[in-house]
Amino acid sequence: MQESLATRPRGDLDQLAVPKGEARPSTPPDASLKAYAHTLSLRLTAEEYRRLRLYVRAQEDANRRVTHQGVIEAALREYLDRNGG
Repeated sequence: MQESLATRPRGDLDQLAVPKGEARPSTPPDASLKAYAHTLSLRLTAEEYRRLRLYVRAQEDANRRVTHQGVIEAALREYLDRNGG
């Protein structure tokens, strides 16, 4: 049994790994993709993350394509618009 596991071929993940700052060479350009210049992280409590997941799931159940990223971007835009940013 151990021998079969050792000889089993492994998946090639090199095509999936892209070092930070490098474009994906095999990905065709898509006009709908944004040209992001900065990456930020967001720390959420367990309750905030649960609410975000539930919201996204509810949107998907209503046949609306929503991502966590999209929700966060929309919230930031709304906040900045409302507060003169």
